[in-house]
Amino acid sequence: MRARRWARRAAVALLSILVLGFVGYGALFIPGVYFRAALFIVQRYALMRDRVDWVAVRQETDRLMRGARSTRDTYPAIRLVLQRLGDHHSHLAEPETVRAHRAGSSLSLGLTAIWPEAVVAVVSPDGPAEQAGVRPGDVIEAVDGGAPAHVDGVVLLPRGRRVELRLRRPGRSEALPVALTPRVVPFNRPATVRRLADALGYIEVPGVVGGGDSFDRDAVAAIREVDGVATCGWIVDLRRNVGGNMWPMLHALRPILGEGNPFTYRFGKGPFSQAPVYSLKQPQPAIAVLTSRLTVSSGELVTIAFRGPSTTRTFGEATGGLSTSNMTFPLVDGAMLVVTVSRAVDRVGRVYDGPIQPDQPVELDWKRVGTEDDRVLRAAADWLRQQQACRSHGGA
Repeated sequence: MRARRWARRAAVALLSILVLGFVGYGALFIPGVYFRAALFIVQRYALMRDRVDWVAVRQETDRLMRGARSTRDTYPAIRLVLQRLGDHHSHLAEPETVRAHRAGSSLSLGLTAIWPEAVVAVVSPDGPAEQAGVRPGDVIEAVDGGAPAHVDGVVLLPRGRRVELRLRRPGRSEALPVALTPRVVPFNRPATVRRLADALGYIEVPGVVGGGDSFDRDAVAAIREVDGVATCGWIVDLRRNVGGNMWPMLHALRPILGEGNPFTYRFGKGPFSQAPVYSLKQPQPAIAVLTSRLTVSSGELVTIAFRGPSTTRTFGEATGGLSTSNMTFPLVDGAMLVVTVSRAVDRVGRVYDGPIQPDQPVELDWKRVGTEDDRVLRAAADWLRQQQACRSHGGA
């Protein structure tokens, strides 16, 4: 896997050298040259490239390219090419987005609300939403006085300007008006690790952008602290994991996944990990993994890393259906071409394509996630208590 990754990088580097040798660096900013370079990458590396009618696509993109005077003018044509792939995962990140990801933050309201429930699922720490008192579980009734719109399964909120929301909070009869002004908010939040009753451990792993800073190191330290008194089972909550870089997530979960897992054993000691090696006091715990439709991309790959053993079971909703791996290609103007290049395969050889169905479907009430009435969490804990690891531990 690592050898293949380096081979791909070498091929991209060689391609860049050859292109530069033929046309010169400045020519790469010419819209037609820029677009053809992006098209070459897609046709060379995209997983779904053989399913595309390229003649028809070129006719469509030729129309979009008419009058293009800058690289930015080519973005609609590039996005059309990516859309025609049909993998729903390839995308073009504009320079502003790339710079924000590298900085680990972006201009944001600091919340994500699930659709069609319009329930706030994620509130970024110290963001505008949290500072205004917005909580997970609040229901968005109106956005700027109108009905909430949606895209890709979440409530669509205006970007870059002040937004007025009308919220309905469980247990309150009156509506709650909230005005939010976007500001720079860090992407990443730490994993939540705690001990539950009956010798069970709990870890919620959110999405991680970039290297994750000390995400994996802090998570492993927290797991070690919870495991100070041996844990017989673990709940791994991925319901609010919207993807990003899977490696910090996997490194954080190494003590629970175990060193025998192919994801961690082969790659877990790589240069991207800041986490120390730690083995649980009970090395083969029972594991319950929680998923939802918000679990996408790298969150789904983390889900797949746990699939296989009889001591692991998944609960909740089917995932979002982006269980594929992407490769990134920087473009000369600072944009990034993100191309889906492979499907995920679990440790027993099953190939994943589309949403990952849970072993035990449990209806998810987003207003109760994280509370004592969290049905998915309760179902997972009930199952763990019945497993051999917890029965012999005395947890049942």
